[in-house]
Amino acid sequence: MFFLFISGVKMDLGVIKKAGKKQWTLALGGVIIPHMILLPLGFAMRKHMDKELSKMSSIGGVAASVIITTFPVVSTVLRDLNLLSSEIGRLALSTVVISDCFGLSFVAAFEAAKQGEAKSLDALSYLASLFAVSGIVIGGVPWVMAWIKRRTPEGRPVGQNYVTVILLGVFVVGFMTDFVGVAVGNGPLWLGLAIPDGPPIGATLVDKMEVIMMDVLLPFSYTTIGLLTDFHAMSSCWSCVGPLFLFALVGYSSKLISIIVTTWYLNMPFREGLTLGLMLSLRGQVEFLLFLHWMDWQMITTENFTMMVLLTTISTGIISPLISMLYDPTRPYMINKRRTIQHNYPNSELRIVAALYDEESAASLFSLLNVSNPTPRSPLAVYAIYLIELIGRASPIFIDHSQPDKYWHSSSEAIHHALNLYEESRSDCIRVQFFTSVTPQRTMYQDICELALVKKASLIILPFHMKNLNSLGVAGEVRPGMLSVNLNCLLHAPCSLGILVYKNALESVPTSLILPYRFAMLFLGGADAREALFYADRMVEDEGVNLTVVRFLPLNLQGDDERERKLDDGAVTSFWVKNESNKRVVYKEVVVSDGVDTISAIQAVDDGSYDLWIVGRGNGVNPLLLNGLSNWNENPELGVIGDVLASMDFSPTASVLVVQQQVLRDERNMSKNALSKFRV
Repeated sequence: MFFLFISGVKMDLGVIKKAGKKQWTLALGGVIIPHMILLPLGFAMRKHMDKELSKMSSIGGVAASVIITTFPVVSTVLRDLNLLSSEIGRLALSTVVISDCFGLSFVAAFEAAKQGEAKSLDALSYLASLFAVSGIVIGGVPWVMAWIKRRTPEGRPVGQNYVTVILLGVFVVGFMTDFVGVAVGNGPLWLGLAIPDGPPIGATLVDKMEVIMMDVLLPFSYTTIGLLTDFHAMSSCWSCVGPLFLFALVGYSSKLISIIVTTWYLNMPFREGLTLGLMLSLRGQVEFLLFLHWMDWQMITTENFTMMVLLTTISTGIISPLISMLYDPTRPYMINKRRTIQHNYPNSELRIVAALYDEESAASLFSLLNVSNPTPRSPLAVYAIYLIELIGRASPIFIDHSQPDKYWHSSSEAIHHALNLYEESRSDCIRVQFFTSVTPQRTMYQDICELALVKKASLIILPFHMKNLNSLGVAGEVRPGMLSVNLNCLLHAPCSLGILVYKNALESVPTSLILPYRFAMLFLGGADAREALFYADRMVEDEGVNLTVVRFLPLNLQGDDERERKLDDGAVTSFWVKNESNKRVVYKEVVVSDGVDTISAIQAVDDGSYDLWIVGRGNGVNPLLLNGLSNWNENPELGVIGDVLASMDFSPTASVLVVQQQVLRDERNMSKNALSKFRV
């Protein structure tokens, strides 16, 4: 009961209203075509089935059960595979919600037919009871939930007393449905659907119950299923299970084939169609509950029950790894077209995707944009995405706030208002578009990378995974799960990427005053350093910025890669030719022999007056310059030098911007190998 209740709480029936032609076509095709194949087969095999199973009502019920995939099963598996936020994952979830509506209707029809086998009046009585109980639950409970929500302070969880009453209501509704002859699981499911998903009510219920349900209650139900199985009885009577085995196998196969055919009709690639078909063929907990229900109705024998449990377990065990093999949600991000600051056309719009986790990250974004030299000739297009962890619902939500009729998430209102005010104040040179992503932390990077890919951004800006860094020597607070998001973005970003370690120094002096900002750019060589140099070059075009560039060269050019050195020389020469007459630019070269020399040289440069340090993350850098430092790298997302600069011991007031240039498809494997040991 509690599994179905929590599953109902997590479901968002609002996706049915938002569903388009593709979702409805897939849902109808995946239900109607298999029924057209399976029902005639069942009627043709009636004489070979057991007496109870051969009844028309039983055939219809079994056909609906093996054809229709349930939302709780699909969402659970996709969450475990980190595919909830993927394009195919979202399509599968919205399709399966529509399919479940048909499934509930078919189950109700099956129950009514079973009730009416003795007397037709019993079927009418069942339907009347069904509509009465569902009407009371679905019609009355939302009013109570709205009252509870009004009494709950903004941003706080629902009170424990309300949670207790709601959970007791699960037993009450279950008893009511069982008392009137409806399957006991229907009532808790309806109650869950009547409760709004997400915070505060849905999130609190899921937080209080999911662990107990998954780790305590469900194992007991699996134990019950195991006790009812009898492999010896099944193996000694293959002729008993043969008809149902063939019936179920044809049902599973026809479901898969019908989805593939439907995706072909919708002009989807075969690989995606096959993946979607496998997703919509997943089986799990709900099917086990249905098998137990069949046993209660004495529709199937112990042999058939054992066979169906085994078939469900094997099919899911095969399908899940096949989905992982067939579909990689990061594949579209692997491009060979340059999307970097270095290759952005002069005097053209620079497109930036900025991830926001909280108010501090929004403030740091505004400060960085202010010093990125936005002008009417070279404006900034900023696509800000506010990331919220998915709690209390199963389906992720991606909201484009430029569409007024879209779903609105209340926690993003303050940040949205701040972005609007900022855009209005810089409307001549900055354009801002705001998005909200409600998704599991493990898949947040997919929404960031997808947005950067679709908007053809040249740069992604991510906040450091720690916040509240300041000059008081406090290490700061960890943003939970954000280290994993940053590392995954570094691995899969379809453009260049910057991680901003914000220490409030960028707020200290506005660029409009006579006293300018002082920035330091450390050039250690490699693709990342070149990208950081071009970003610093853009910044210093603002008259409110003074820039010091320090290039580190190895002693006697030891360890240098000739190709990388030529590229570095070209980038530095281009920068210096452009800025040689600029009195706000200082260029230095330092020769070092190892990592200790490098750190000493950086400390010599630091006089405590810099507001921002800019450095490449490290791809392509001469290893001699970092020799002896790698073992001290506590924050792999920042690289070795970025980690040193971000430490409170080194520079407690200056912010740090660590830049990684876009990793092209052909170079991506090398980058993955370098980061794989840090993945979390």
